[in-house]
Amino acid sequence: MPDSGRCNKMKKAAIYDPYLDTLGGGERYCLTVAEILLKNGYQVDLFWSGDQELITKAKERFNLEIEDLRLVPDIFHLSPSKIDLIDDTSSLKSLSISPPNKQDALSKIKTIITRLKKLSRYDLIFYLSDGSLPFLFSKINLLHVQVPFNHLPQSPLNKLLRKIKINNYRHIICNSDFTQKFTQKNLPQKTTVLYPPVDIEKFSPAKNKENIILSVGRFDNILNAKKQDVLIYAFNKLTKLYPNHGWKLVLAGGSLESPDKNFYLKCLKDMAENQNIDFIINPSFKELTQLYSLSKIYWHAAGHEVDQEKNPEKTEHFGMTVVEAMASGAVPVVVSKGGLTEIVEDDKNGYLWDSISELVAKTHSLMSSPEILEKLSKNALDYSQNFSKQKFTNKFIKLIS
Repeated sequence: MPDSGRCNKMKKAAIYDPYLDTLGGGERYCLTVAEILLKNGYQVDLFWSGDQELITKAKERFNLEIEDLRLVPDIFHLSPSKIDLIDDTSSLKSLSISPPNKQDALSKIKTIITRLKKLSRYDLIFYLSDGSLPFLFSKINLLHVQVPFNHLPQSPLNKLLRKIKINNYRHIICNSDFTQKFTQKNLPQKTTVLYPPVDIEKFSPAKNKENIILSVGRFDNILNAKKQDVLIYAFNKLTKLYPNHGWKLVLAGGSLESPDKNFYLKCLKDMAENQNIDFIINPSFKELTQLYSLSKIYWHAAGHEVDQEKNPEKTEHFGMTVVEAMASGAVPVVVSKGGLTEIVEDDKNGYLWDSISELVAKTHSLMSSPEILEKLSKNALDYSQNFSKQKFTNKFIKLIS
């Protein structure tokens, strides 16, 4: 007799994101995938050996239903700690068994086998790349690219290894057309765009909005830095040109370090001294939605003064916070770089800018013209529907079916 329990066996999925402790947009993307899989009958493991309160914090920050998500040890950092199977050549170079390194090489071979066995038990693996390519061994392997690939090694060995790995991926999922454009240069096969999910139904404009310019982003200066210093400088310039404008700038975002130890945040506060600028550190989802709801204008500066053809990784690759602002009726005024141009169409549902002077001028035109502000606010609200969580869910399910 067939084993009926075997027929009804729950599918197993695993998710890996090396930056989970930052709880940024990429982490919301990965954890939304986890939520979708959980709701579709999967048991979902999250490879993570850091803060064990991570799921609780992520639930509060992102308003996700991930209570059943399981934290399991991060097998991508197995001992020996220096092994790196992600890098194209390190896994083969490490197997060079010269007499002085024989023991180390054997240990690394054992690690490879252990990892292979563990990963092969999963029906699906969703892996957020840190700019490198892993060997994945589940039935459905999905590589997620948040940062444009632009500088991959081009040696014959590198190319051969990439081909082997890519053949084992069902899809390489990019978060925007911008990211896909650069990824396809090095990884031409299997790329598809799946815009990040935004819970737009959780956002709405307040009946009585306030004269608030809002910007939301991590308080750090890594990779695609949010450049709040540029915004503080622009707000200061705006105030000098129009001293009685009566508006406030609110900078909200997460701080990985304790705020009193965050050097960049301290510098920003020094810059903002004696200006009408508020800082909201590590806001909850509820606090954020209220801020979005009350704000009339949304600023974003990531990518300012970056050559996006040479360094696409230093721009905003999509811009989830911009969509959240639009879903709240705030008019986006964002730098004309990266994936932001796929969200905002200049003078249609917001404004794009290239210089601080342009940012100041376009912002002041909104401040001084309630009719234009209202028109662009409505258009922004309507356009935000294109990035709904439901559309993301439908497309993701189709990709894994």
